[in-house]
Amino acid sequence: MTARTAARTDLRQAIASLLRLANADARDARTLAGAGGTRNAASLMHSGNSRLTEAVVASEQGDIRPPDLRRIDRRNPLKPALRQLDKFYDTPFTLEPEGFLPDPPSAASLREPLDTLAEALQRAVAHFGVDLDGAGPAATTDPLRPAVDATPPPAPAQNARRARAAEARRKRTASAASPPKVAAAHAPEPAPHPASAGLTSNRFWALVDRWPLSDLEALQLIGHAGGLTQKGTRPRFKLSDQEAEVISAMLAIDAHWPSSASIPRRGWPNHCVRRHSRVRRRSTTSGRPGCRACATAAVT
Repeated sequence: MTARTAARTDLRQAIASLLRLANADARDARTLAGAGGTRNAASLMHSGNSRLTEAVVASEQGDIRPPDLRRIDRRNPLKPALRQLDKFYDTPFTLEPEGFLPDPPSAASLREPLDTLAEALQRAVAHFGVDLDGAGPAATTDPLRPAVDATPPPAPAQNARRARAAEARRKRTASAASPPKVAAAHAPEPAPHPASAGLTSNRFWALVDRWPLSDLEALQLIGHAGGLTQKGTRPRFKLSDQEAEVISAMLAIDAHWPSSASIPRRGWPNHCVRRHSRVRRRSTTSGRPGCRACATAAVT
């Protein structure tokens, strides 16, 4: 066995022994704190923390050194817990200047640092591979470091290009195998609604002035139930869809008469407008009135 191998074995044994001593101190400190002996419990907790720190420093430095936190690498995940424990109770057994003992800590104040010490010990024992009930050396002396992310590194640029080329080939194959897409037949758009667009009661009354109708007859012709105003004058109103449709038919008929003199007399508009409003939807592109009677009258 070489000197270097022997030193390595001694360090493994030293780390294991320090962790066993620290574990015993922590266990006895918890027992004393539960029994009310908080002063000695604090001393044992301080001792256990010192031995745990010494074991961690030994793994960082490669040999036995004083338990100085400055010798522990900042990447070591145990360092924050060890620093917290070191600040908790600096000198629990130091006498005051007058020779009196300081007040012992309360049991509640010891509960959290004892839990912190137990967790740090458990993590150190698991990392170094120490059997606390045995007498053998530690399995390793390597310093503790955060777990390394096992995520594989990103693929090189060449692999990315190959992946893109394979995806393009896959898409071409899929498009060739799929049946050609047939454009969906579009249903013909419905004809625009005849109309309340641009129609008002004012336009309606202007049309009535050219027709042989009284005001009441004109209102009855379009189906308006309001009648005249209380003063007997023409009302102003918003057209309903049904009223607008009838007025649109009246405008279509009016546009096909050669002159106002040829418009038939009373009794004709009611029948003709009603029929025209039904037929005009089928002849909007013919350029002639949809009502046969209107067409006949327009050329006479």
